[in-house]
Amino acid sequence: MLHAIIDIGSNTIRMAVYQIEGRQFTLLMKRKHTVGLAGYLENGRLVRAGLEKTVKILHGFMDFINTFRIPHVHAFATAALRSAVNSRAAVGEIARRTGVQVRIISGDEEAMYDFIGATQNITHADGIMIDIGGGSTEIVSFAGRAMQGRWSLPLGSLAMSKAHVAALLPTREECRTIAAAVRSVLDEAPAVRDLRARHMVGMGGVLSSASRMHALLHPEETPRLLPADALPQMIAMFGSGRPLTEADTAVLLRAAPDRLHNIVPGMIIASVLAETFAAADIRYSDSGVREGYIWKEIIGADDAKEAER
Repeated sequence: MLHAIIDIGSNTIRMAVYQIEGRQFTLLMKRKHTVGLAGYLENGRLVRAGLEKTVKILHGFMDFINTFRIPHVHAFATAALRSAVNSRAAVGEIARRTGVQVRIISGDEEAMYDFIGATQNITHADGIMIDIGGGSTEIVSFAGRAMQGRWSLPLGSLAMSKAHVAALLPTREECRTIAAAVRSVLDEAPAVRDLRARHMVGMGGVLSSASRMHALLHPEETPRLLPADALPQMIAMFGSGRPLTEADTAVLLRAAPDRLHNIVPGMIIASVLAETFAAADIRYSDSGVREGYIWKEIIGADDAKEAER
């Protein structure tokens, strides 16, 4: 059976179409629009312009879904809509105008889906998983491939950029301010701050772009494996406030063409977390919340271990 999954995130709105038969599923296609929905929150409210962009994109998705008679449609939203004080009204208007019934998932649910989805690519039995989004970061500690704890923190790459960066790329001082803001949030979450792991698993667009950037700078190293000590170097390269060289510009445009405004804030979040957890590396996984949603809500796996079977 064909299933369309729509993921309304803080930075992007995505649709992926899967063929699901029993316990097997295949990704057939995906579409993505970079909207920066977290940037349309003013005084905690999703403003009209952000809602209109969302409705326009969902109309396009539904045209596609109806054309190809895809029978099952699942839609969920994460941090941007989750944190909006007018989220219920926004979801109601989206349903009336597009026919899309959007479920706002909690931070705990998002972390759980992330972990179940990423399990397929986890090479270490113990570690910490992070998913840096535009409006929040989901964190899961795991041991023996089983989830031990999960948290959702208000650490978003787009939110940090909006709050602390005046231009497209941050200055050195703005980078220091973002790092201090991340540490302040961690101080309010001692259970997360006290976690330790040598290896981390990373998901989301920021870490996808960061791992691609590292591969461009160091093609001889293992793909998708981001050494923790490489993050401060890349932050310094693109967050100095100085004009970029032609070579550096080429790397940035190839690695993060649709994340120029939030790639450095996102890497700062990742770097502070890696330093806090005393981690040596971050392995990027391209399976995450959507795949976890399939396992949990469509196939019916109760946990990550069952999804592995």
